[in-house]
Amino acid sequence: MVEGRKKESIDDLMKLLDPKRKLDVLVTKTFELLPKGFCIILVENMSNYNTINTRVAKYFVDKGMHGIYVTVNKNIDELVNALEQEKVNIEGIQFIDTVTKMASDNEREGPNFYYLDSPKDMLGLSVTVEKAMAAVKSKEKFLILDSLTTLLVYNKEGSVDKFVHSLASKVKAWNANGVFILMDTADKQTISTLAQFCDEVVKFRTT
Repeated sequence: MVEGRKKESIDDLMKLLDPKRKLDVLVTKTFELLPKGFCIILVENMSNYNTINTRVAKYFVDKGMHGIYVTVNKNIDELVNALEQEKVNIEGIQFIDTVTKMASDNEREGPNFYYLDSPKDMLGLSVTVEKAMAAVKSKEKFLILDSLTTLLVYNKEGSVDKFVHSLASKVKAWNANGVFILMDTADKQTISTLAQFCDEVVKFRTT
């Protein structure tokens, strides 16, 4: 009975929280149950998709980690502005941007910004991830890839599977924490195939 009441009180508390705070609670509860050096597929719906990336980055940075953020979903200005709005310290983040060059020449300058021509260049992305990780100096590290969904739009599914397999292996070798974000519109077979390269598939319930 006590356990049941405890669960009910947690559920009631979650209903009172605003959406961002709910995600913060879910990210913290989920990630702290995972072993160090985890690599997960985070499946999200449209309502959370543009928010979850900043909540995950905030979690890692608040834990004192440095790492890599691969943006396939937003240009660098949108992303940095969103992170700074949430008071995420970006100094320890290496940004790899596959979006900005397709739309403009508005590139931020600095040693922690890397640019690729488009999400189609997965070989270049793989090489750049290795280069960027060499610049990450903290003991605990992270890698966020904000849209497997967009990679699947620009590339054949088999090529994305190979890329995720390779990237997940590198995350493990670096003893980093990896989060690859995927929209829940992906079919079950796609999720199942990608899941075999990672420790777990995570889906948050915020309602």
